Amino acid sequence: MAAIIDSPRNSPRNWQEHDPRHLLDREAPRYTSYPSAHHFKPLSSDIHADWLRGLSSGGSIGLYIHVPYCEQMCWFCGCNTQITRRYDAIAAYVDQLVAEIAHVSRQIAMRPYVHSLHFGGGSPGLLQAKDMELLFDVLRDRFVFLADAEISIELDPRRVTPDMARLYAGLGFNRVSLGLQDTDPQVQKAINRIQPMPVVRASVDALREAGIKGLGLDLIYGLPFQDEAAFGATLADALSLHPDRLSGFSYAHVPWVRKHQRLIDATALPDAAHKLILFERMTETLTTAGYTPIGIDHFACAEDGLAVALKHRRLRRNFMGYTDQPNDRLLAFGASAISEFDEGLAQNASQSATYQRLIREGGLATARGWAYREDDRVRKAVIAELMCYFEADIGDILVRPGRAFNALDAELERLKPLEALGVVECQCRVVRLKSPLKMLIRNVCAVFDRYMEQPDGQARYSRVA
Repeated sequence: MAAIIDSPRNSPRNWQEHDPRHLLDREAPRYTSYPSAHHFKPLSSDIHADWLRGLSSGGSIGLYIHVPYCEQMCWFCGCNTQITRRYDAIAAYVDQLVAEIAHVSRQIAMRPYVHSLHFGGGSPGLLQAKDMELLFDVLRDRFVFLADAEISIELDPRRVTPDMARLYAGLGFNRVSLGLQDTDPQVQKAINRIQPMPVVRASVDALREAGIKGLGLDLIYGLPFQDEAAFGATLADALSLHPDRLSGFSYAHVPWVRKHQRLIDATALPDAAHKLILFERMTETLTTAGYTPIGIDHFACAEDGLAVALKHRRLRRNFMGYTDQPNDRLLAFGASAISEFDEGLAQNASQSATYQRLIREGGLATARGWAYREDDRVRKAVIAELMCYFEADIGDILVRPGRAFNALDAELERLKPLEALGVVECQCRVVRLKSPLKMLIRNVCAVFDRYMEQPDGQARYSRVA
């Protein structure tokens, strides 16, 4: 195994000052958007409506449906969700989703072409067949789905039955992401997510027998009681399912944001050095198995769309992670859902009750967002290049919109400490990550983030590792 953590005896005498590992304890955004949602400001529904009316027929869009309900809280979860065992509450929410889709589509001058549709949560697998069919009826009535559109859903393997798998296939789903996380029973108990491997395997078999071939597995490293041997067994279990994509997310312990994470025994969490060992084990195991590393936390088969997009420099990063979709335009429906336009970002009210009330009142559910400034667009492009490819030609990015090629030289100067640590190199305004610790790209991106330092000190992010 290639050593990511060097022994001090092989380092300079002042290795403590030149060891980049201390950067892993710093906080930084995950940069699924720029600016980070932490910095969103109140945004009027009138501005949101103007952006909708400004959509042209010149390009396709993505759609996102958020279902903020689960039957049981997984203690590691960082999503916007709430627990319910009453389906009538979910059915009432679906009614407002239908109303929102209809209202949003009326603001648009044409029926947009759709290149992707994604159901996220929460647990969208809670939706009963009649409600899933209802949503597809209204979506297909209001939008035009391209023949090769990616239609995907996040599923809890414990809820996948052969009947539901056939329903998904019949509706046109061609990609599923299953939440595997970790297959060790001790870890599962510690995060309140018990799902024996035979249950997971049965769900995968049901999906494939129904004709859904696109399979992604979500793993998490940094969970309580994870050690290298047990996590290696999880990786072997994952590979035995032959997915075409895997994600290996670093667990973000942010109990000040997600109070249910206080139920996790913080003393059982691996420290930064231990997490690096898990990250290294994951990277080596999956690359040896033939998967292409994508960005900081994804892996894909060579023929998968993500690997092809990386090869041809068409990779993108959005709220769902890394994607091969053709642009960033996204219409998002449901509580807390974030839409992205050429002009900016618009987020719905986060609380389900508030969201439903606003929709019942006949308007948009807009609560917050961000209108891009010229400088935002440039920094967004820089950060996107770094997050996708670990390098960015700053001068070239600046001159494309007519900015001076040296407009970000102050930021390049602030990269000097990271250069001294061997994290990056900067030559002729081209920035490249040199460290094998790929998550440190978040530290690099933070240098170009003008909103990173909040005057009120209230924006707290997850640790880099």
